[in-house]
This record gives sequence, C-alpha cells and structure tokens, in this order.
Amino acid sequence: MRVAILGAGALGCFYGAKLEQDGHDVTFIARSAYDTIRRDGLKVQSVDGDIHVKDAKVCRTPEECGPVDLVVLCWKTFLNGNLAAALPPLLGPGTEVLSLQNGMGNAEAVSAFVAPEKVFVGLCFVCCMMDTPGVITHLEGGDIQFAPFAGGDAPAARAEELAAMFRSAGIRSTAFRELERIQWCKLTWNIPFNGLCLAHGGISVQQLFAMHGQVERARGIMEEVYAAAELRGFAPPKDIVDTQMERTAKMGPFVPSSAVDYQRGRQVEYDAIWGIPLQRALDAGASVPLWEQLCREIRERLGMA
Repeated sequence: MRVAILGAGALGCFYGAKLEQDGHDVTFIARSAYDTIRRDGLKVQSVDGDIHVKDAKVCRTPEECGPVDLVVLCWKTFLNGNLAAALPPLLGPGTEVLSLQNGMGNAEAVSAFVAPEKVFVGLCFVCCMMDTPGVITHLEGGDIQFAPFAGGDAPAARAEELAAMFRSAGIRSTAFRELERIQWCKLTWNIPFNGLCLAHGGISVQQLFAMHGQVERARGIMEEVYAAAELRGFAPPKDIVDTQMERTAKMGPFVPSSAVDYQRGRQVEYDAIWGIPLQRALDAGASVPLWEQLCREIRERLGMA
C-alpha cells in the first residue's frame, strides 16, 4: 500500500517506520526534520528493537508526494485548518484518511474533504519523542484502537482491516465500531496526565508522580472523565483507571506532547483534548469540578481568556 504520513513528528515517524519495515511504500511529509531524514534516513530507538529506514522517502509538501492509498494524519489538531490545502494533492479515487490525532473533532474536520466512509480514527497509546530531528525515541506502548467515522458494517469491516495492517507491522491494534468510545478511552489518560504536566509548566510524568498530592489528583480527574463517558453512553472498560495509573507510573522521564509543545513555545491542542470533551461532558450533565479546575489552570498557563 502507498502511504503518506502527513505530519512527520515523533508519532508519525514511529508508525511510518513500522509500516515501511513491513513492506509498505511510505512517504514522510516533513518540515523541520526534512533535511535530516533526507540525508541520514529515519532512526527509531525503540524498546521493541531499533529501526533505521536508510532511504526514507521524504517530501516537504503534499504536492511533491502526490496521490496515495492511505493518508495517515499525524499533525497537531490546531493545524486542521490547513486540510483544505494539504489533502487534495494526496487524494485519488479511493484514498482513505486515518487520523492518529488526539482528542475530538478531527474526523469531522477531515470529512469536509473526504467521504465519511473513507475516514477512520486511530487512538494511539504510545510514549515516543523526537528530541533530535529524524531520531525517534520510543519508550513504551504503541497500541492503537481503530474506529470508523461513518456507521455501518462496511466501514466497521474496513477499520478491522486497517487494524490488521498495523498488527502485521508489529503494532497491537484493535478495531471498534463506535468512534466516541475509543476517544474517551484515550482521554482518560490525556486529560489528566497531559493536562497536569502542562499545567505545572511542562514537566515529565516522573516529576508529576514525585509531587505531593498530584497522583491522587490525576486519579480523581480520570474518574470524572470515566463518569462523563459513562453518561454519554460510551463507558471505557471498568478497570481502565487502575490500568492507566499503573501504566503511567512506569513511564519515567516521558514528557507528554502538550507539555513538550508548551516547553518549546508552540501552540497547544487545548480544544481537541480538553475543550470539546469538557463541553460534551457538561452537555451530558456530568459533574466534573476537578476537570474544570484543571482546564482553568491550563488556560491560565497558556494565557487564554
């Protein structure tokens, strides 16, 4: 399959390298890492085994790449305003788009340019960073939960085929029929831990766990997110809070993506990760005071009104 990675940061490069290693024709559409990848290839230093894509295909623009079978959308959600320019050069008659982005609202943005039955979402449970251009450090995880944007048997079956494609590349992947269900699963982690590490100025998970009362606070926020998902009719597995807490305690120096963006003076994905989900929770009648307080702290940290 011909695949374009649109947004070749840490996450896109990690999964793109795995797909390339499995025999797919992968093109990385990169900005900051373009020169390094073109010269040295793409390197993944992984707990599961290192990868070096020596002759990685890399482009600066979608026009250089041209139409593909699958666009894997990995850039930050606040860049979705660029989809009108970026997607058309990559689209052929049967092109599908898979968003691996955080939060909510991304599939809706893509469906303005691609038929809904061609739009899919993958929620990634992975710790990876790109501190050096073209070099990805993979610390933990990699699992993906897939779901179609459109309802019906055919999109659900295709989501399973995409999951199988990623499983073949060594990624533990599962397909679900309901998009919002997998979104809440990922948000149970992203809202408290991405949020708290950001609210405290861009710290690591390890630093957060060393702070008095913050582990308990994270659990409380996570329980509120779970309760909101349950009110919406999309409750995650009952053991997800314990599972997420245990998994996070082992992440060590990992700095979540929004905390990294804040550290580097970049825009943060507030709406997709915190704003839209919070509004859906409140619309469902959820009581989420800890979550609301975290959002106030994040907005203050970011200088938002």
